[in-house]
Amino acid sequence: EKERAALLKQEIQSKEEKQRQLEQKLEAEKQSNEERMRQMKKMEEETRLQRKEAEQAMDRKLREQADRMRQEMADLRRQSAAAEFYRANQMAAMMQQRRYMEEMAYVMHMQQMNFRPENKGRGTRRKKK
Repeated sequence: EKERAALLKQEIQSKEEKQRQLEQKLEAEKQSNEERMRQMKKMEEETRLQRKEAEQAMDRKLREQADRMRQEMADLRRQSAAAEFYRANQMAAMMQQRRYMEEMAYVMHMQQMNFRPENKGRGTRRKKK
């Protein structure tokens, strides 16, 4: 009977030890899983922050690019206006020069019409009839 009780006690202790080891193993797995979950959440948060930073950087670059394009357009408009102003001034100067040349040609023509070699010395105008 003592032997049986000792065997039973030993069997109970063995089962208790196995149960304790199993519980330790389960607790270790639980902690490992919790740590993995914390790491995953941390990685997700880091990924979210990196994505947010990348989006902000992209937005900033797009805004800078849009600003540069607006500035270039304004510069082009100014250059175009300056070129147009220059062309208008050139055209006005050419027209003024042409009018002057036409007036001079008219004056010379009139002088040639009024000048006669036989009237040399008596003036350059024709006599009226």
